[in-house]
Amino acid sequence: MKKITIILFSVFFILSINTKVQAQLFKIGAGGGLTNVSGPDSWTKDISEGGKGYSSEYNYGIIAKVGLPVFPLTPRGFVLFHKFNGSGIPPSETEEVEISQSITSVGLGVQYGFIPVPAGFDPYISLDATFNNFGDFKISDVVLSEGASRVGLQLGLGTEVTIIPLINLDVFAGYNWFNLTGKEDGEKTISAFVLDVFLMFNFL
Repeated sequence: MKKITIILFSVFFILSINTKVQAQLFKIGAGGGLTNVSGPDSWTKDISEGGKGYSSEYNYGIIAKVGLPVFPLTPRGFVLFHKFNGSGIPPSETEEVEISQSITSVGLGVQYGFIPVPAGFDPYISLDATFNNFGDFKISDVVLSEGASRVGLQLGLGTEVTIIPLINLDVFAGYNWFNLTGKEDGEKTISAFVLDVFLMFNFL
């Protein structure tokens, strides 16, 4: 009888752990936020000073995570669309122009979670390799240069906040280097801060 009790308790315990793990095994979310360009000067300077006039713009996209049992690192992937706009009067010109460009960023990396303190918060740090597709550079809807692709890196800090069972908010702040590799001669590194919020859904 004692052996049967131990066996039943062990089975119940294992099933309970598996149910808890599987309930949070796969997460997918959608959201967006702000992208603040920090460099180079040719991107951040006003158009009147010969720059593109980019500053804080919006982004949106999706993110997915796969939890691994008894493993501190969580694989993650995302697709994020950054849109940049600037307006002003260029040097030696008299009419205002509109400048636009976009970056579609596909990332793959991992996040490392800390002990949740307080309960309901799950803070983490993350590191992602990114493949970035730069859209056409346009001035007043006229294409001046075609887009290109570059490989970059994103370093981030975030936390998941439990709203209700199986639904979380993922609040994330990160720093991006969009073109660390594949640059042409004289091409400067393009960098930006991002601040995003994703609504996450947990699946079996």
